[in-house]
Amino acid sequence: MRAGERHATRVRGHGERVYVLAHGLGGTQRQWDPIAEALADDHTVVTFDLAGSGDCDPTVFDARRHSSILGFADDLAAIMAELDLRGATYVGHSMSGTAGALVAAVDPGQFSQLVLICASPRYVDDPSTGYVGGFTEAAIDGLLDAIDSDYALWSTGFAPHVMKNSDRQELALEFTRTLQEYSPEVAYTVMKAAFTSDFRSHMSRVTTPALLLQSHDDPAVPLATARWLEQALPNAELRELPQVGHFPHVVDPQTVLDAIRTVGAGGTP
Repeated sequence: MRAGERHATRVRGHGERVYVLAHGLGGTQRQWDPIAEALADDHTVVTFDLAGSGDCDPTVFDARRHSSILGFADDLAAIMAELDLRGATYVGHSMSGTAGALVAAVDPGQFSQLVLICASPRYVDDPSTGYVGGFTEAAIDGLLDAIDSDYALWSTGFAPHVMKNSDRQELALEFTRTLQEYSPEVAYTVMKAAFTSDFRSHMSRVTTPALLLQSHDDPAVPLATARWLEQALPNAELRELPQVGHFPHVVDPQTVLDAIRTVGAGGTP
């Protein structure tokens, strides 16, 4: 089975410009549907499911390889190679934003532009450098202990916490559902991979123009992290969004779509 098929890759539209949309941990490519359908009117749009998520072949997930975001970056590179895609605009949410940046660091020509939504190179604060990641080491240890103890219970609290927008409970309920598609073992592996990662030293190698989209009230990625990333990337612009929560593309697809279109049309950056 080829990489694209194993990741349930879907290609929509027929335009010359190509957009690759990658979801974050706990989600599926269905989170992109409103944005993907709109872009597909004039462009080619590629979506896929990460290892362990959605309709991805369960055999893709490897506990050792996917214990690091590098494993997800390798999966992304393999899908791009199989589809013979170079020069696409890459849109990655959360951990997939980091994975896309890592691919661009190794192969600057893989993507023409990056749109990184609520992405973080490190979630843990680093007092020695003044870096603010949003979590203490103790908080991450507690999070992982809770996942290990009772993943189903943890997910029912985590989903509304990061989704926010409590007046739209259906969003948190849907995220809870997709989170719980993970087995507890897969969940622990991928969440540890994300929340204990530190790829700050790689960011200076990402020369691809990058637009950073950041919610102004994100429980997972504080604005200080996004500002650090803007300074670390050689060619980046940070755009603060009025939405709250870690999923602005789910909460308000139109605002994120408009931002993506400005990049695709040659706008800033």
